[in-house]
Amino acid sequence: MRAKYIVILALAVILAAGFLYWQTKHGRVDKSSALKGVVAPVSLKAGLTDDKPVKKIAVGKAYKRPRVAIVVDDFGYSRNNLDLLFSLKQPVTLSILPGQRYTREVADLARARGFEVILHLPLEPEGDGVSEEADTIKTSMSEKEILLCLKKEIELVPGIIGVSNHMGSKATANKTVMTTIIRYLNTRGLYYFDSLTSSRSVCLDVAKSLGVKFAKRDIFLDNSNDTVAIEKQLANLKVMAFKRGRAIAICHDRKNTIAVLTKELPKMAREGIDFVRLSEMVK
Repeated sequence: MRAKYIVILALAVILAAGFLYWQTKHGRVDKSSALKGVVAPVSLKAGLTDDKPVKKIAVGKAYKRPRVAIVVDDFGYSRNNLDLLFSLKQPVTLSILPGQRYTREVADLARARGFEVILHLPLEPEGDGVSEEADTIKTSMSEKEILLCLKKEIELVPGIIGVSNHMGSKATANKTVMTTIIRYLNTRGLYYFDSLTSSRSVCLDVAKSLGVKFAKRDIFLDNSNDTVAIEKQLANLKVMAFKRGRAIAICHDRKNTIAVLTKELPKMAREGIDFVRLSEMVK
């Protein structure tokens, strides 16, 4: 009798095992629950197991409070646009040409109102017949001649904290000339701002090698004097700033340009742009 029960029990176990095998084979039962203690196979796709979701990787980063510096070039010829510019609540940096009729006056007025002032140093451009400022530093000059001219022009613009190049597509591509200039700026505690008038500029490499604080232009705002074109460039500046986290723009002492700045900069500030002085962007 006992043997009979053992046979019946064995048959029941065999039948149950066969049924379970059939269910598993045909996908009716979760294999992981059916085979307790058996390690599930790992998916080789993306190095993740099947039960873990694949995370999307962010391609870019949007900056909530990007910093923007605006440099206004070519001051010194007149003071016509100063009152409008000084009405701005956002900081801009004035880049002033040496030896012009209003050079010193503009520098003094700007500093008195808390605006940053830099020297807009005339450097030799590419091409023949290009109109140049007096005392433009040329690639044909000796080191002594370059330094004599540089020292003179620094003294002509009071209160500067940095220097940028006016024109200079030829000079800024010349390592000997720019090393002479930037090395001297280092002795005066002045930073160098590259207007980037040439894609062959060596200024960044020279400044790095000498340990001089440096920044470069990212965008020109007013290659066209048309107000709509200037507004479009400001829109491009905004996009650039939110994408990169920072941007530096150059524009010029012109009526249309200053009018657009006074109209658009307050809007951009409300949209999240943090306008700063150029000295806050050099490194």
